[in-house]
Amino acid sequence: MSFLADNRHWLLFAATVLSGLGTVGVAVTGVLATVSVLVTGGSLVLTVGGFLLATLVLGGLTLVFAAALLSTLASRASLPSVPRSQRAANVLHGLEAAVPPLRRLGLADRLEPTVEDRRAALKARYVEGDLSEHQFEAALHDLLDEEERRVPEVESLDADETTPTDRERELERE
Repeated sequence: MSFLADNRHWLLFAATVLSGLGTVGVAVTGVLATVSVLVTGGSLVLTVGGFLLATLVLGGLTLVFAAALLSTLASRASLPSVPRSQRAANVLHGLEAAVPPLRRLGLADRLEPTVEDRRAALKARYVEGDLSEHQFEAALHDLLDEEERRVPEVESLDADETTPTDRERELERE
């Protein structure tokens, strides 16, 4: 990867900080210039308008850089040390449903416990004595059933459907 791709988060952080400082600097300078115009006289509309426009443009640029930074950090997060939690995954699924652009990040899928995680948790509860043998077997059976439901089934072609190669053969015959 290139330098820019490897250090994108740092570059966006620097751009966010610098544009934020620029926004504050222009806003403070605008206030001082407005006070100066009020004391000495002059065109108040031009002074306030110019600094207000510059402040809004730099503020918008700061927001764009901050959003890009957050998006980059969220997508780079591998979250290996964050424990997987079904509750957290459910909350994030709800947020993703409410705010569709969040789906691109896939955070809910990263926090959702895998079948192996859930199986290990079941075994740990059984070893600790929290579950009886019957409860353990029932929970393990439910987990295996859920795993089978998640595996996508391969759809077979109906007898009346033709494959693309059959269609090509029919075209060649005509």
